[in-house]
Amino acid sequence: MVDSAITNVALVGRPGLWTVAWHNGQITHVQADAVAAHTTLEAQGQLLVPGFVDAHIHLDKAFLLSRSPAQTGDFAEALSNTLRLKAEYTVADIQHRARLVLDRAIAFGVTAMRCHVEVDPILGLTAMTALLPLQKAYAPAITLQLAVFAQEGITNQSGTEALLRQAMDLGGNVIGSAPYVDPDPRRNIEMVFDIAEAYDCDVDFHLDFLDDDQPLQLPLVIAETQRRQWQGRVCLGHMTKLASLPPADLQVIAAELAAAGIAVLALPASDLYMMARRDTHNVRRGVAPLHQLHQRGVTVGTATNNIQNLFTPFGDGDMLKMGTLLAQVLQLGTGAQQEFCLNVTTQYAAQAIGIHDYGIVPGCAADFVLLAAGSAVEAISTAPPGRTVFKGGQVVAQTHLQQTLSDVIRPA
Repeated sequence: MVDSAITNVALVGRPGLWTVAWHNGQITHVQADAVAAHTTLEAQGQLLVPGFVDAHIHLDKAFLLSRSPAQTGDFAEALSNTLRLKAEYTVADIQHRARLVLDRAIAFGVTAMRCHVEVDPILGLTAMTALLPLQKAYAPAITLQLAVFAQEGITNQSGTEALLRQAMDLGGNVIGSAPYVDPDPRRNIEMVFDIAEAYDCDVDFHLDFLDDDQPLQLPLVIAETQRRQWQGRVCLGHMTKLASLPPADLQVIAAELAAAGIAVLALPASDLYMMARRDTHNVRRGVAPLHQLHQRGVTVGTATNNIQNLFTPFGDGDMLKMGTLLAQVLQLGTGAQQEFCLNVTTQYAAQAIGIHDYGIVPGCAADFVLLAAGSAVEAISTAPPGRTVFKGGQVVAQTHLQQTLSDVIRPA
């Protein structure tokens, strides 16, 4: 007999209703028939999806907008003002703001997250010192990867490389940078791969994000990935310049990305807000065309990136809303396309950050969310607030919506 089961659940891409059962935190059965279990939950046709995955977020920069409201709203302002604020960070301050995000994310159904942790001569190891304890404290409810991240460049910041290595020694899981802010992006990329080789870890770059006419830096990453034999271990966030490529060029790039096993994450809330600000008409969307990349074999996902700061002055950490936003901006309205938008917030995003065997399949971890929706179309269309969140088979959060109409409304 298994520990628990949920009966009469709807599943993405599978017609009919199903029973999902698990034992010791691992899914054991996905079948139409009932399963003997110690406890059983009746889903009444609600949709069960894998836990949402926020594959790219900055916990140390969340909720800064009240300290520095936007004046111009552009990237240069966001970068310079956040750099100024960074000098004021403390461990307690970062932890307070990170907890606000983590608590909300868990309630929304996020069961895995990759957080970019800034390390540089100004901030030192403060962010790592703040977030390492939270990684452990929140482990029962969310898997938190810490990506050691050089926001301000490496070659132009004396001592940054040594700090990055110190952060990895403390317990960093992934290494990354933003090569487009470094005066020597090629060397920046090489140095990140050097650290990845030294620590046998995955790589995560913010790449090809700036709204300018400079050539893609992507070929540098592809070449280095192949030279180091790091296929399947590289993830790229933003990649907004892919949205402006002619179809033939995109097809070539997609084939190269697929061959190198490089994943691409669109960050639609930030990318829509920041991109194409110089366009006076026919304004570009600036969101990487994930659906076209996926069709060509590229691993893709989406993520929050920032919450209520100068880079993204809105958001609450709900990954399902990111799926809805992606469907709107990429004009993905068919049932199959909306299933895709749901998948990029769950198992596709998990694969992008190196979490494999993730989904509603026997053998996978019992990390999933029961949504107050009957289908992927309904979930993407409405982002329902009603959710029951399971991590390792244990309920870690529940949200129920209660609405009451005033009695002033009378039948016609």
